[in-house]
Amino acid sequence: MNLSLAESMIHAASLEIAGKREEALAELCQARDAGHHTPKLYGAIGHLQFELRRFQAAAGAYEEALRLDGDDATTHYNRAVCLERLDAWEDAAAAFQKAIELDSRRASANLGLGISQLHLERPQAALTAFERCLERQPFREAALRGQAVAWHLLGRYQEASESYQRLLSRDARSEELLSNAISLAISHGDYELLARCSERLLETQPASPVALEGAALAAFARRDFDAALRFCNALVEAHPTHSAGWFNCGVALQKLSLYEKAADAYSRAASLDPQSAEAFLSLGTVLHEIERWEAAREAYEKALALAPGLRTALWNLGLLCESRQELRHAENLYCRLVEHHPEAQDAWFRLGYVRLQLGDFPACIQAFQACLAFPKKCPEALLNIGIAHWKMRHIEMAKETFRQSLGPAARSAEALRCLASIALQQQDYEQALTLHKQLLDLEEPTSDLLYNLALLWQKRGRAAEAVRCYRQALALRPGFPQALLNLGHALMTLGKHEEAQAAWQTALRGNLELAEQFLV
Repeated sequence: MNLSLAESMIHAASLEIAGKREEALAELCQARDAGHHTPKLYGAIGHLQFELRRFQAAAGAYEEALRLDGDDATTHYNRAVCLERLDAWEDAAAAFQKAIELDSRRASANLGLGISQLHLERPQAALTAFERCLERQPFREAALRGQAVAWHLLGRYQEASESYQRLLSRDARSEELLSNAISLAISHGDYELLARCSERLLETQPASPVALEGAALAAFARRDFDAALRFCNALVEAHPTHSAGWFNCGVALQKLSLYEKAADAYSRAASLDPQSAEAFLSLGTVLHEIERWEAAREAYEKALALAPGLRTALWNLGLLCESRQELRHAENLYCRLVEHHPEAQDAWFRLGYVRLQLGDFPACIQAFQACLAFPKKCPEALLNIGIAHWKMRHIEMAKETFRQSLGPAARSAEALRCLASIALQQQDYEQALTLHKQLLDLEEPTSDLLYNLALLWQKRGRAAEAVRCYRQALALRPGFPQALLNLGHALMTLGKHEEAQAAWQTALRGNLELAEQFLV
């Protein structure tokens, strides 16, 4: 028997009241199949499908209703809610917007629009929608929470922080609010808020990864590495596949100088997240620290395979290769580093120094000149340019460069030594003597410096000054054979034969190799 539409609607309503939702839906579908097509019928079908959690079917029913009456705000709203449940956020936002256009008083539509816009990563549009909802319903909790999240995403820290704290005063144990507040605190470095919210969340959710990670970060910030390690250990114990937890374990262990254990933690982090260049870099760093050279190299190379321009990895691997005398490999790494980071003054210096050791003097000078182009002075670079010119036998250029190192801004003892050596090579003993005396004024006297000064006095025929300097050298290095021998010669010049003999005997006593030189 065919019932009228009204009878079918009444019968379906009675079945719904009795909790027989499937039978109610069947009644309405039978009416539809019998040829009844009205917005209200499709709206009722949509309602029942929604209550049965068949959101796709419900949205389809509401769409049929809208084909018959496209200006019904409630139907647009109901369809939007279905789309929201289906995570179809773009379509949901459009449906909520249409409902608002048809009925601007509908606060719930603004709330739904705001939530949709948040999911679409449009925080400013979301904030506008939440504020319109709150104009009509100032204390609506979901809108207040959405507003806080929108402020958070927009970087409006003060408003977001105050909003989360007001909401938490009413719902102090809300996992969602505490998680959001923790995220906000991390993004803005508010470690006091971070510690407070993390501890509160841990009271109800002891294994919460958000809370444990937040508590660990707060501990790191106050340099309490033991506490940070406890939170990190709790995190990876509860969530063994949490790669960030293992990484932070590694950081805490590294800070506590437990390098072997740190290496194990970083290795776990890298195995869980093999695309993390940072994990491989940190693993390489601790392996480098404990002198596991090959393992460190392998970790650095994995980091660079993932991030070819990773500055610290290039730098550390370059230093590792330098320390292992793999100078060509080190040069290649420093070249890559300055290619990716031309602002890295220290890398230009290392590149120049490696090239100096390799004997590639023109390229060495080029790198050191790049180092000198930075505002921060680097007197060692200028000194090394001078050494490179000296090695190339560009003596005058070397001398000029060393003199530049002696300017008011940089008094380089090494530059004086280099100039003194050049003066000796050129047999300019007067200049060499002057430079050695300047060295004596510039730095603490050493036995070698005093010995060289004595030799220069001796060459100038100033035996008394030579004796004084030899004795000063011997005071710093008793038994210095060459100083004793030359002291003897200077004393002979002064006519002090017995003292000279005593100096020679002291030099030769027990030194057969030196004695043999005088018998050949």
